[in-house]
Amino acid sequence: MGSATDCPERRRWSGLPVRSWLLLSHLGVLALPITAVLGTGALGWHLQMDTRADLIHQSALLGLHVRDSLAVQRVTQPGATVSALEPRLSATLADARAQTLAGFRVLDADGIVRVTSGDGLGDDLSAEPEIARALAGQTGFHTRERARPEPQPLSSPSRRARVRLFVAQPVELDGERVGVVLAMRTPVEEVQALYRMAPRMIWGIVVIIVLTLALTGWYGVRFSRSLRALLGVTQRISRGETRAASGLLDSADSRVIEIRELADAIGSMTARLQARLGYIREFAGNVSHEFKTPLSTLRGTVELLHDEPDMAPTDREMFLDNAIQDLDRMERLVSGLLDLAHAEEATAHAPVALGALLESASRRFPGAAVSGRCGRVRGDRRQLELALDNLMENAARHGGERVRLVGWTAPTRTGFDVIDDGPGISPANRAQVFDRFFTTNRESGGTGLGLALVAAVCRAHGGEVSVESAPGRTCFRLALPRIAEPLR
Repeated sequence: MGSATDCPERRRWSGLPVRSWLLLSHLGVLALPITAVLGTGALGWHLQMDTRADLIHQSALLGLHVRDSLAVQRVTQPGATVSALEPRLSATLADARAQTLAGFRVLDADGIVRVTSGDGLGDDLSAEPEIARALAGQTGFHTRERARPEPQPLSSPSRRARVRLFVAQPVELDGERVGVVLAMRTPVEEVQALYRMAPRMIWGIVVIIVLTLALTGWYGVRFSRSLRALLGVTQRISRGETRAASGLLDSADSRVIEIRELADAIGSMTARLQARLGYIREFAGNVSHEFKTPLSTLRGTVELLHDEPDMAPTDREMFLDNAIQDLDRMERLVSGLLDLAHAEEATAHAPVALGALLESASRRFPGAAVSGRCGRVRGDRRQLELALDNLMENAARHGGERVRLVGWTAPTRTGFDVIDDGPGISPANRAQVFDRFFTTNRESGGTGLGLALVAAVCRAHGGEVSVESAPGRTCFRLALPRIAEPLR
């Protein structure tokens, strides 16, 4: 099964420039009101309500005309019903139909059609819900589905909706319910209504579309300019031109917040990559230098032992002892480098109680005095413990008789001090004690990685390590960000 990027159609749509996406989004927003009006049926409902209101008014006026006409008829014909009005009202209903495009019927008190503007004369409509309601003395309403007639042009006066509205008004004369006036009409269809509104709307729509295109072009130029600059810089960085990162300043001034944040993030990432590359180059040089001497010594020893098979046993044993010492040193170097690499990663971020680390250190270094208390930090317990042990071992190896471990805490920071009463560190050496492979104890097997590991652990945990030294007192302080948890 191919990936999504294998589909040409998907690539075409996902590869549109910013200006095209902006244009599509603006046109989509422009179309939303019309979609909402038509899709929700709001316009159709409004048109039906308007038609119903017209029918109510028309049927009410026709009802008054029927009442007055029947009152006049009863002057000469007492007890006359609406049937007697048929000759006089037929022409009136026909004229009303021609003027309003609505249909009208006059029913007697039994619900029988006695006068009509069209067909249905003599039909019994008493069972229809709107007629029954009108015969009970209230205005009746009803909506019925209708078969769609032959297709009509939108400009046709004929209405194209699929429903027909019916309004029935009771007619009363001297407290007697003498009949019902029924008005019926098809409302305007939504599309037909929009078509009729078009002459007035067309210029507004044209202006809106022009403004949409103009805004899209303007925003597209502004957005794409920053993005193109950012793209150019990142492409140059990807080709190894690390100095191109200075071009990120142009994108960092963008008015688009996301572009500014992206430029800042790429700048930070590039700076970290540059620092990492420098670190790797320096690290490789240091490793090469540190391994070159013992490897050369081992090579010379092996060649000497190979070329001198008759060497005296005491000399052979001496050369072998030297080789073993070099191998031990290389093993310590490899172990220290692995610890340093792990310290640089520092992937664990669990809460760690530094107070518990101090308690465990008092058992591993029984000669040290432990006091104070620490807060909690977030990090790798094993790495922090390794940093503490290295500081304690360094103090025991280079310090005096007394080594103290003092915990401390502050509102936002916490950590511990490792203090010894040794001769101190010279100012020249003090500036290098945290450098990799720097050691004043190389003859005794020192690798110069212990304090470098401490510094790496602190950096990985967002903290720092510092040293103050004078004859009789040397203090290494490890400080880390404190998390808001109860103190131990």
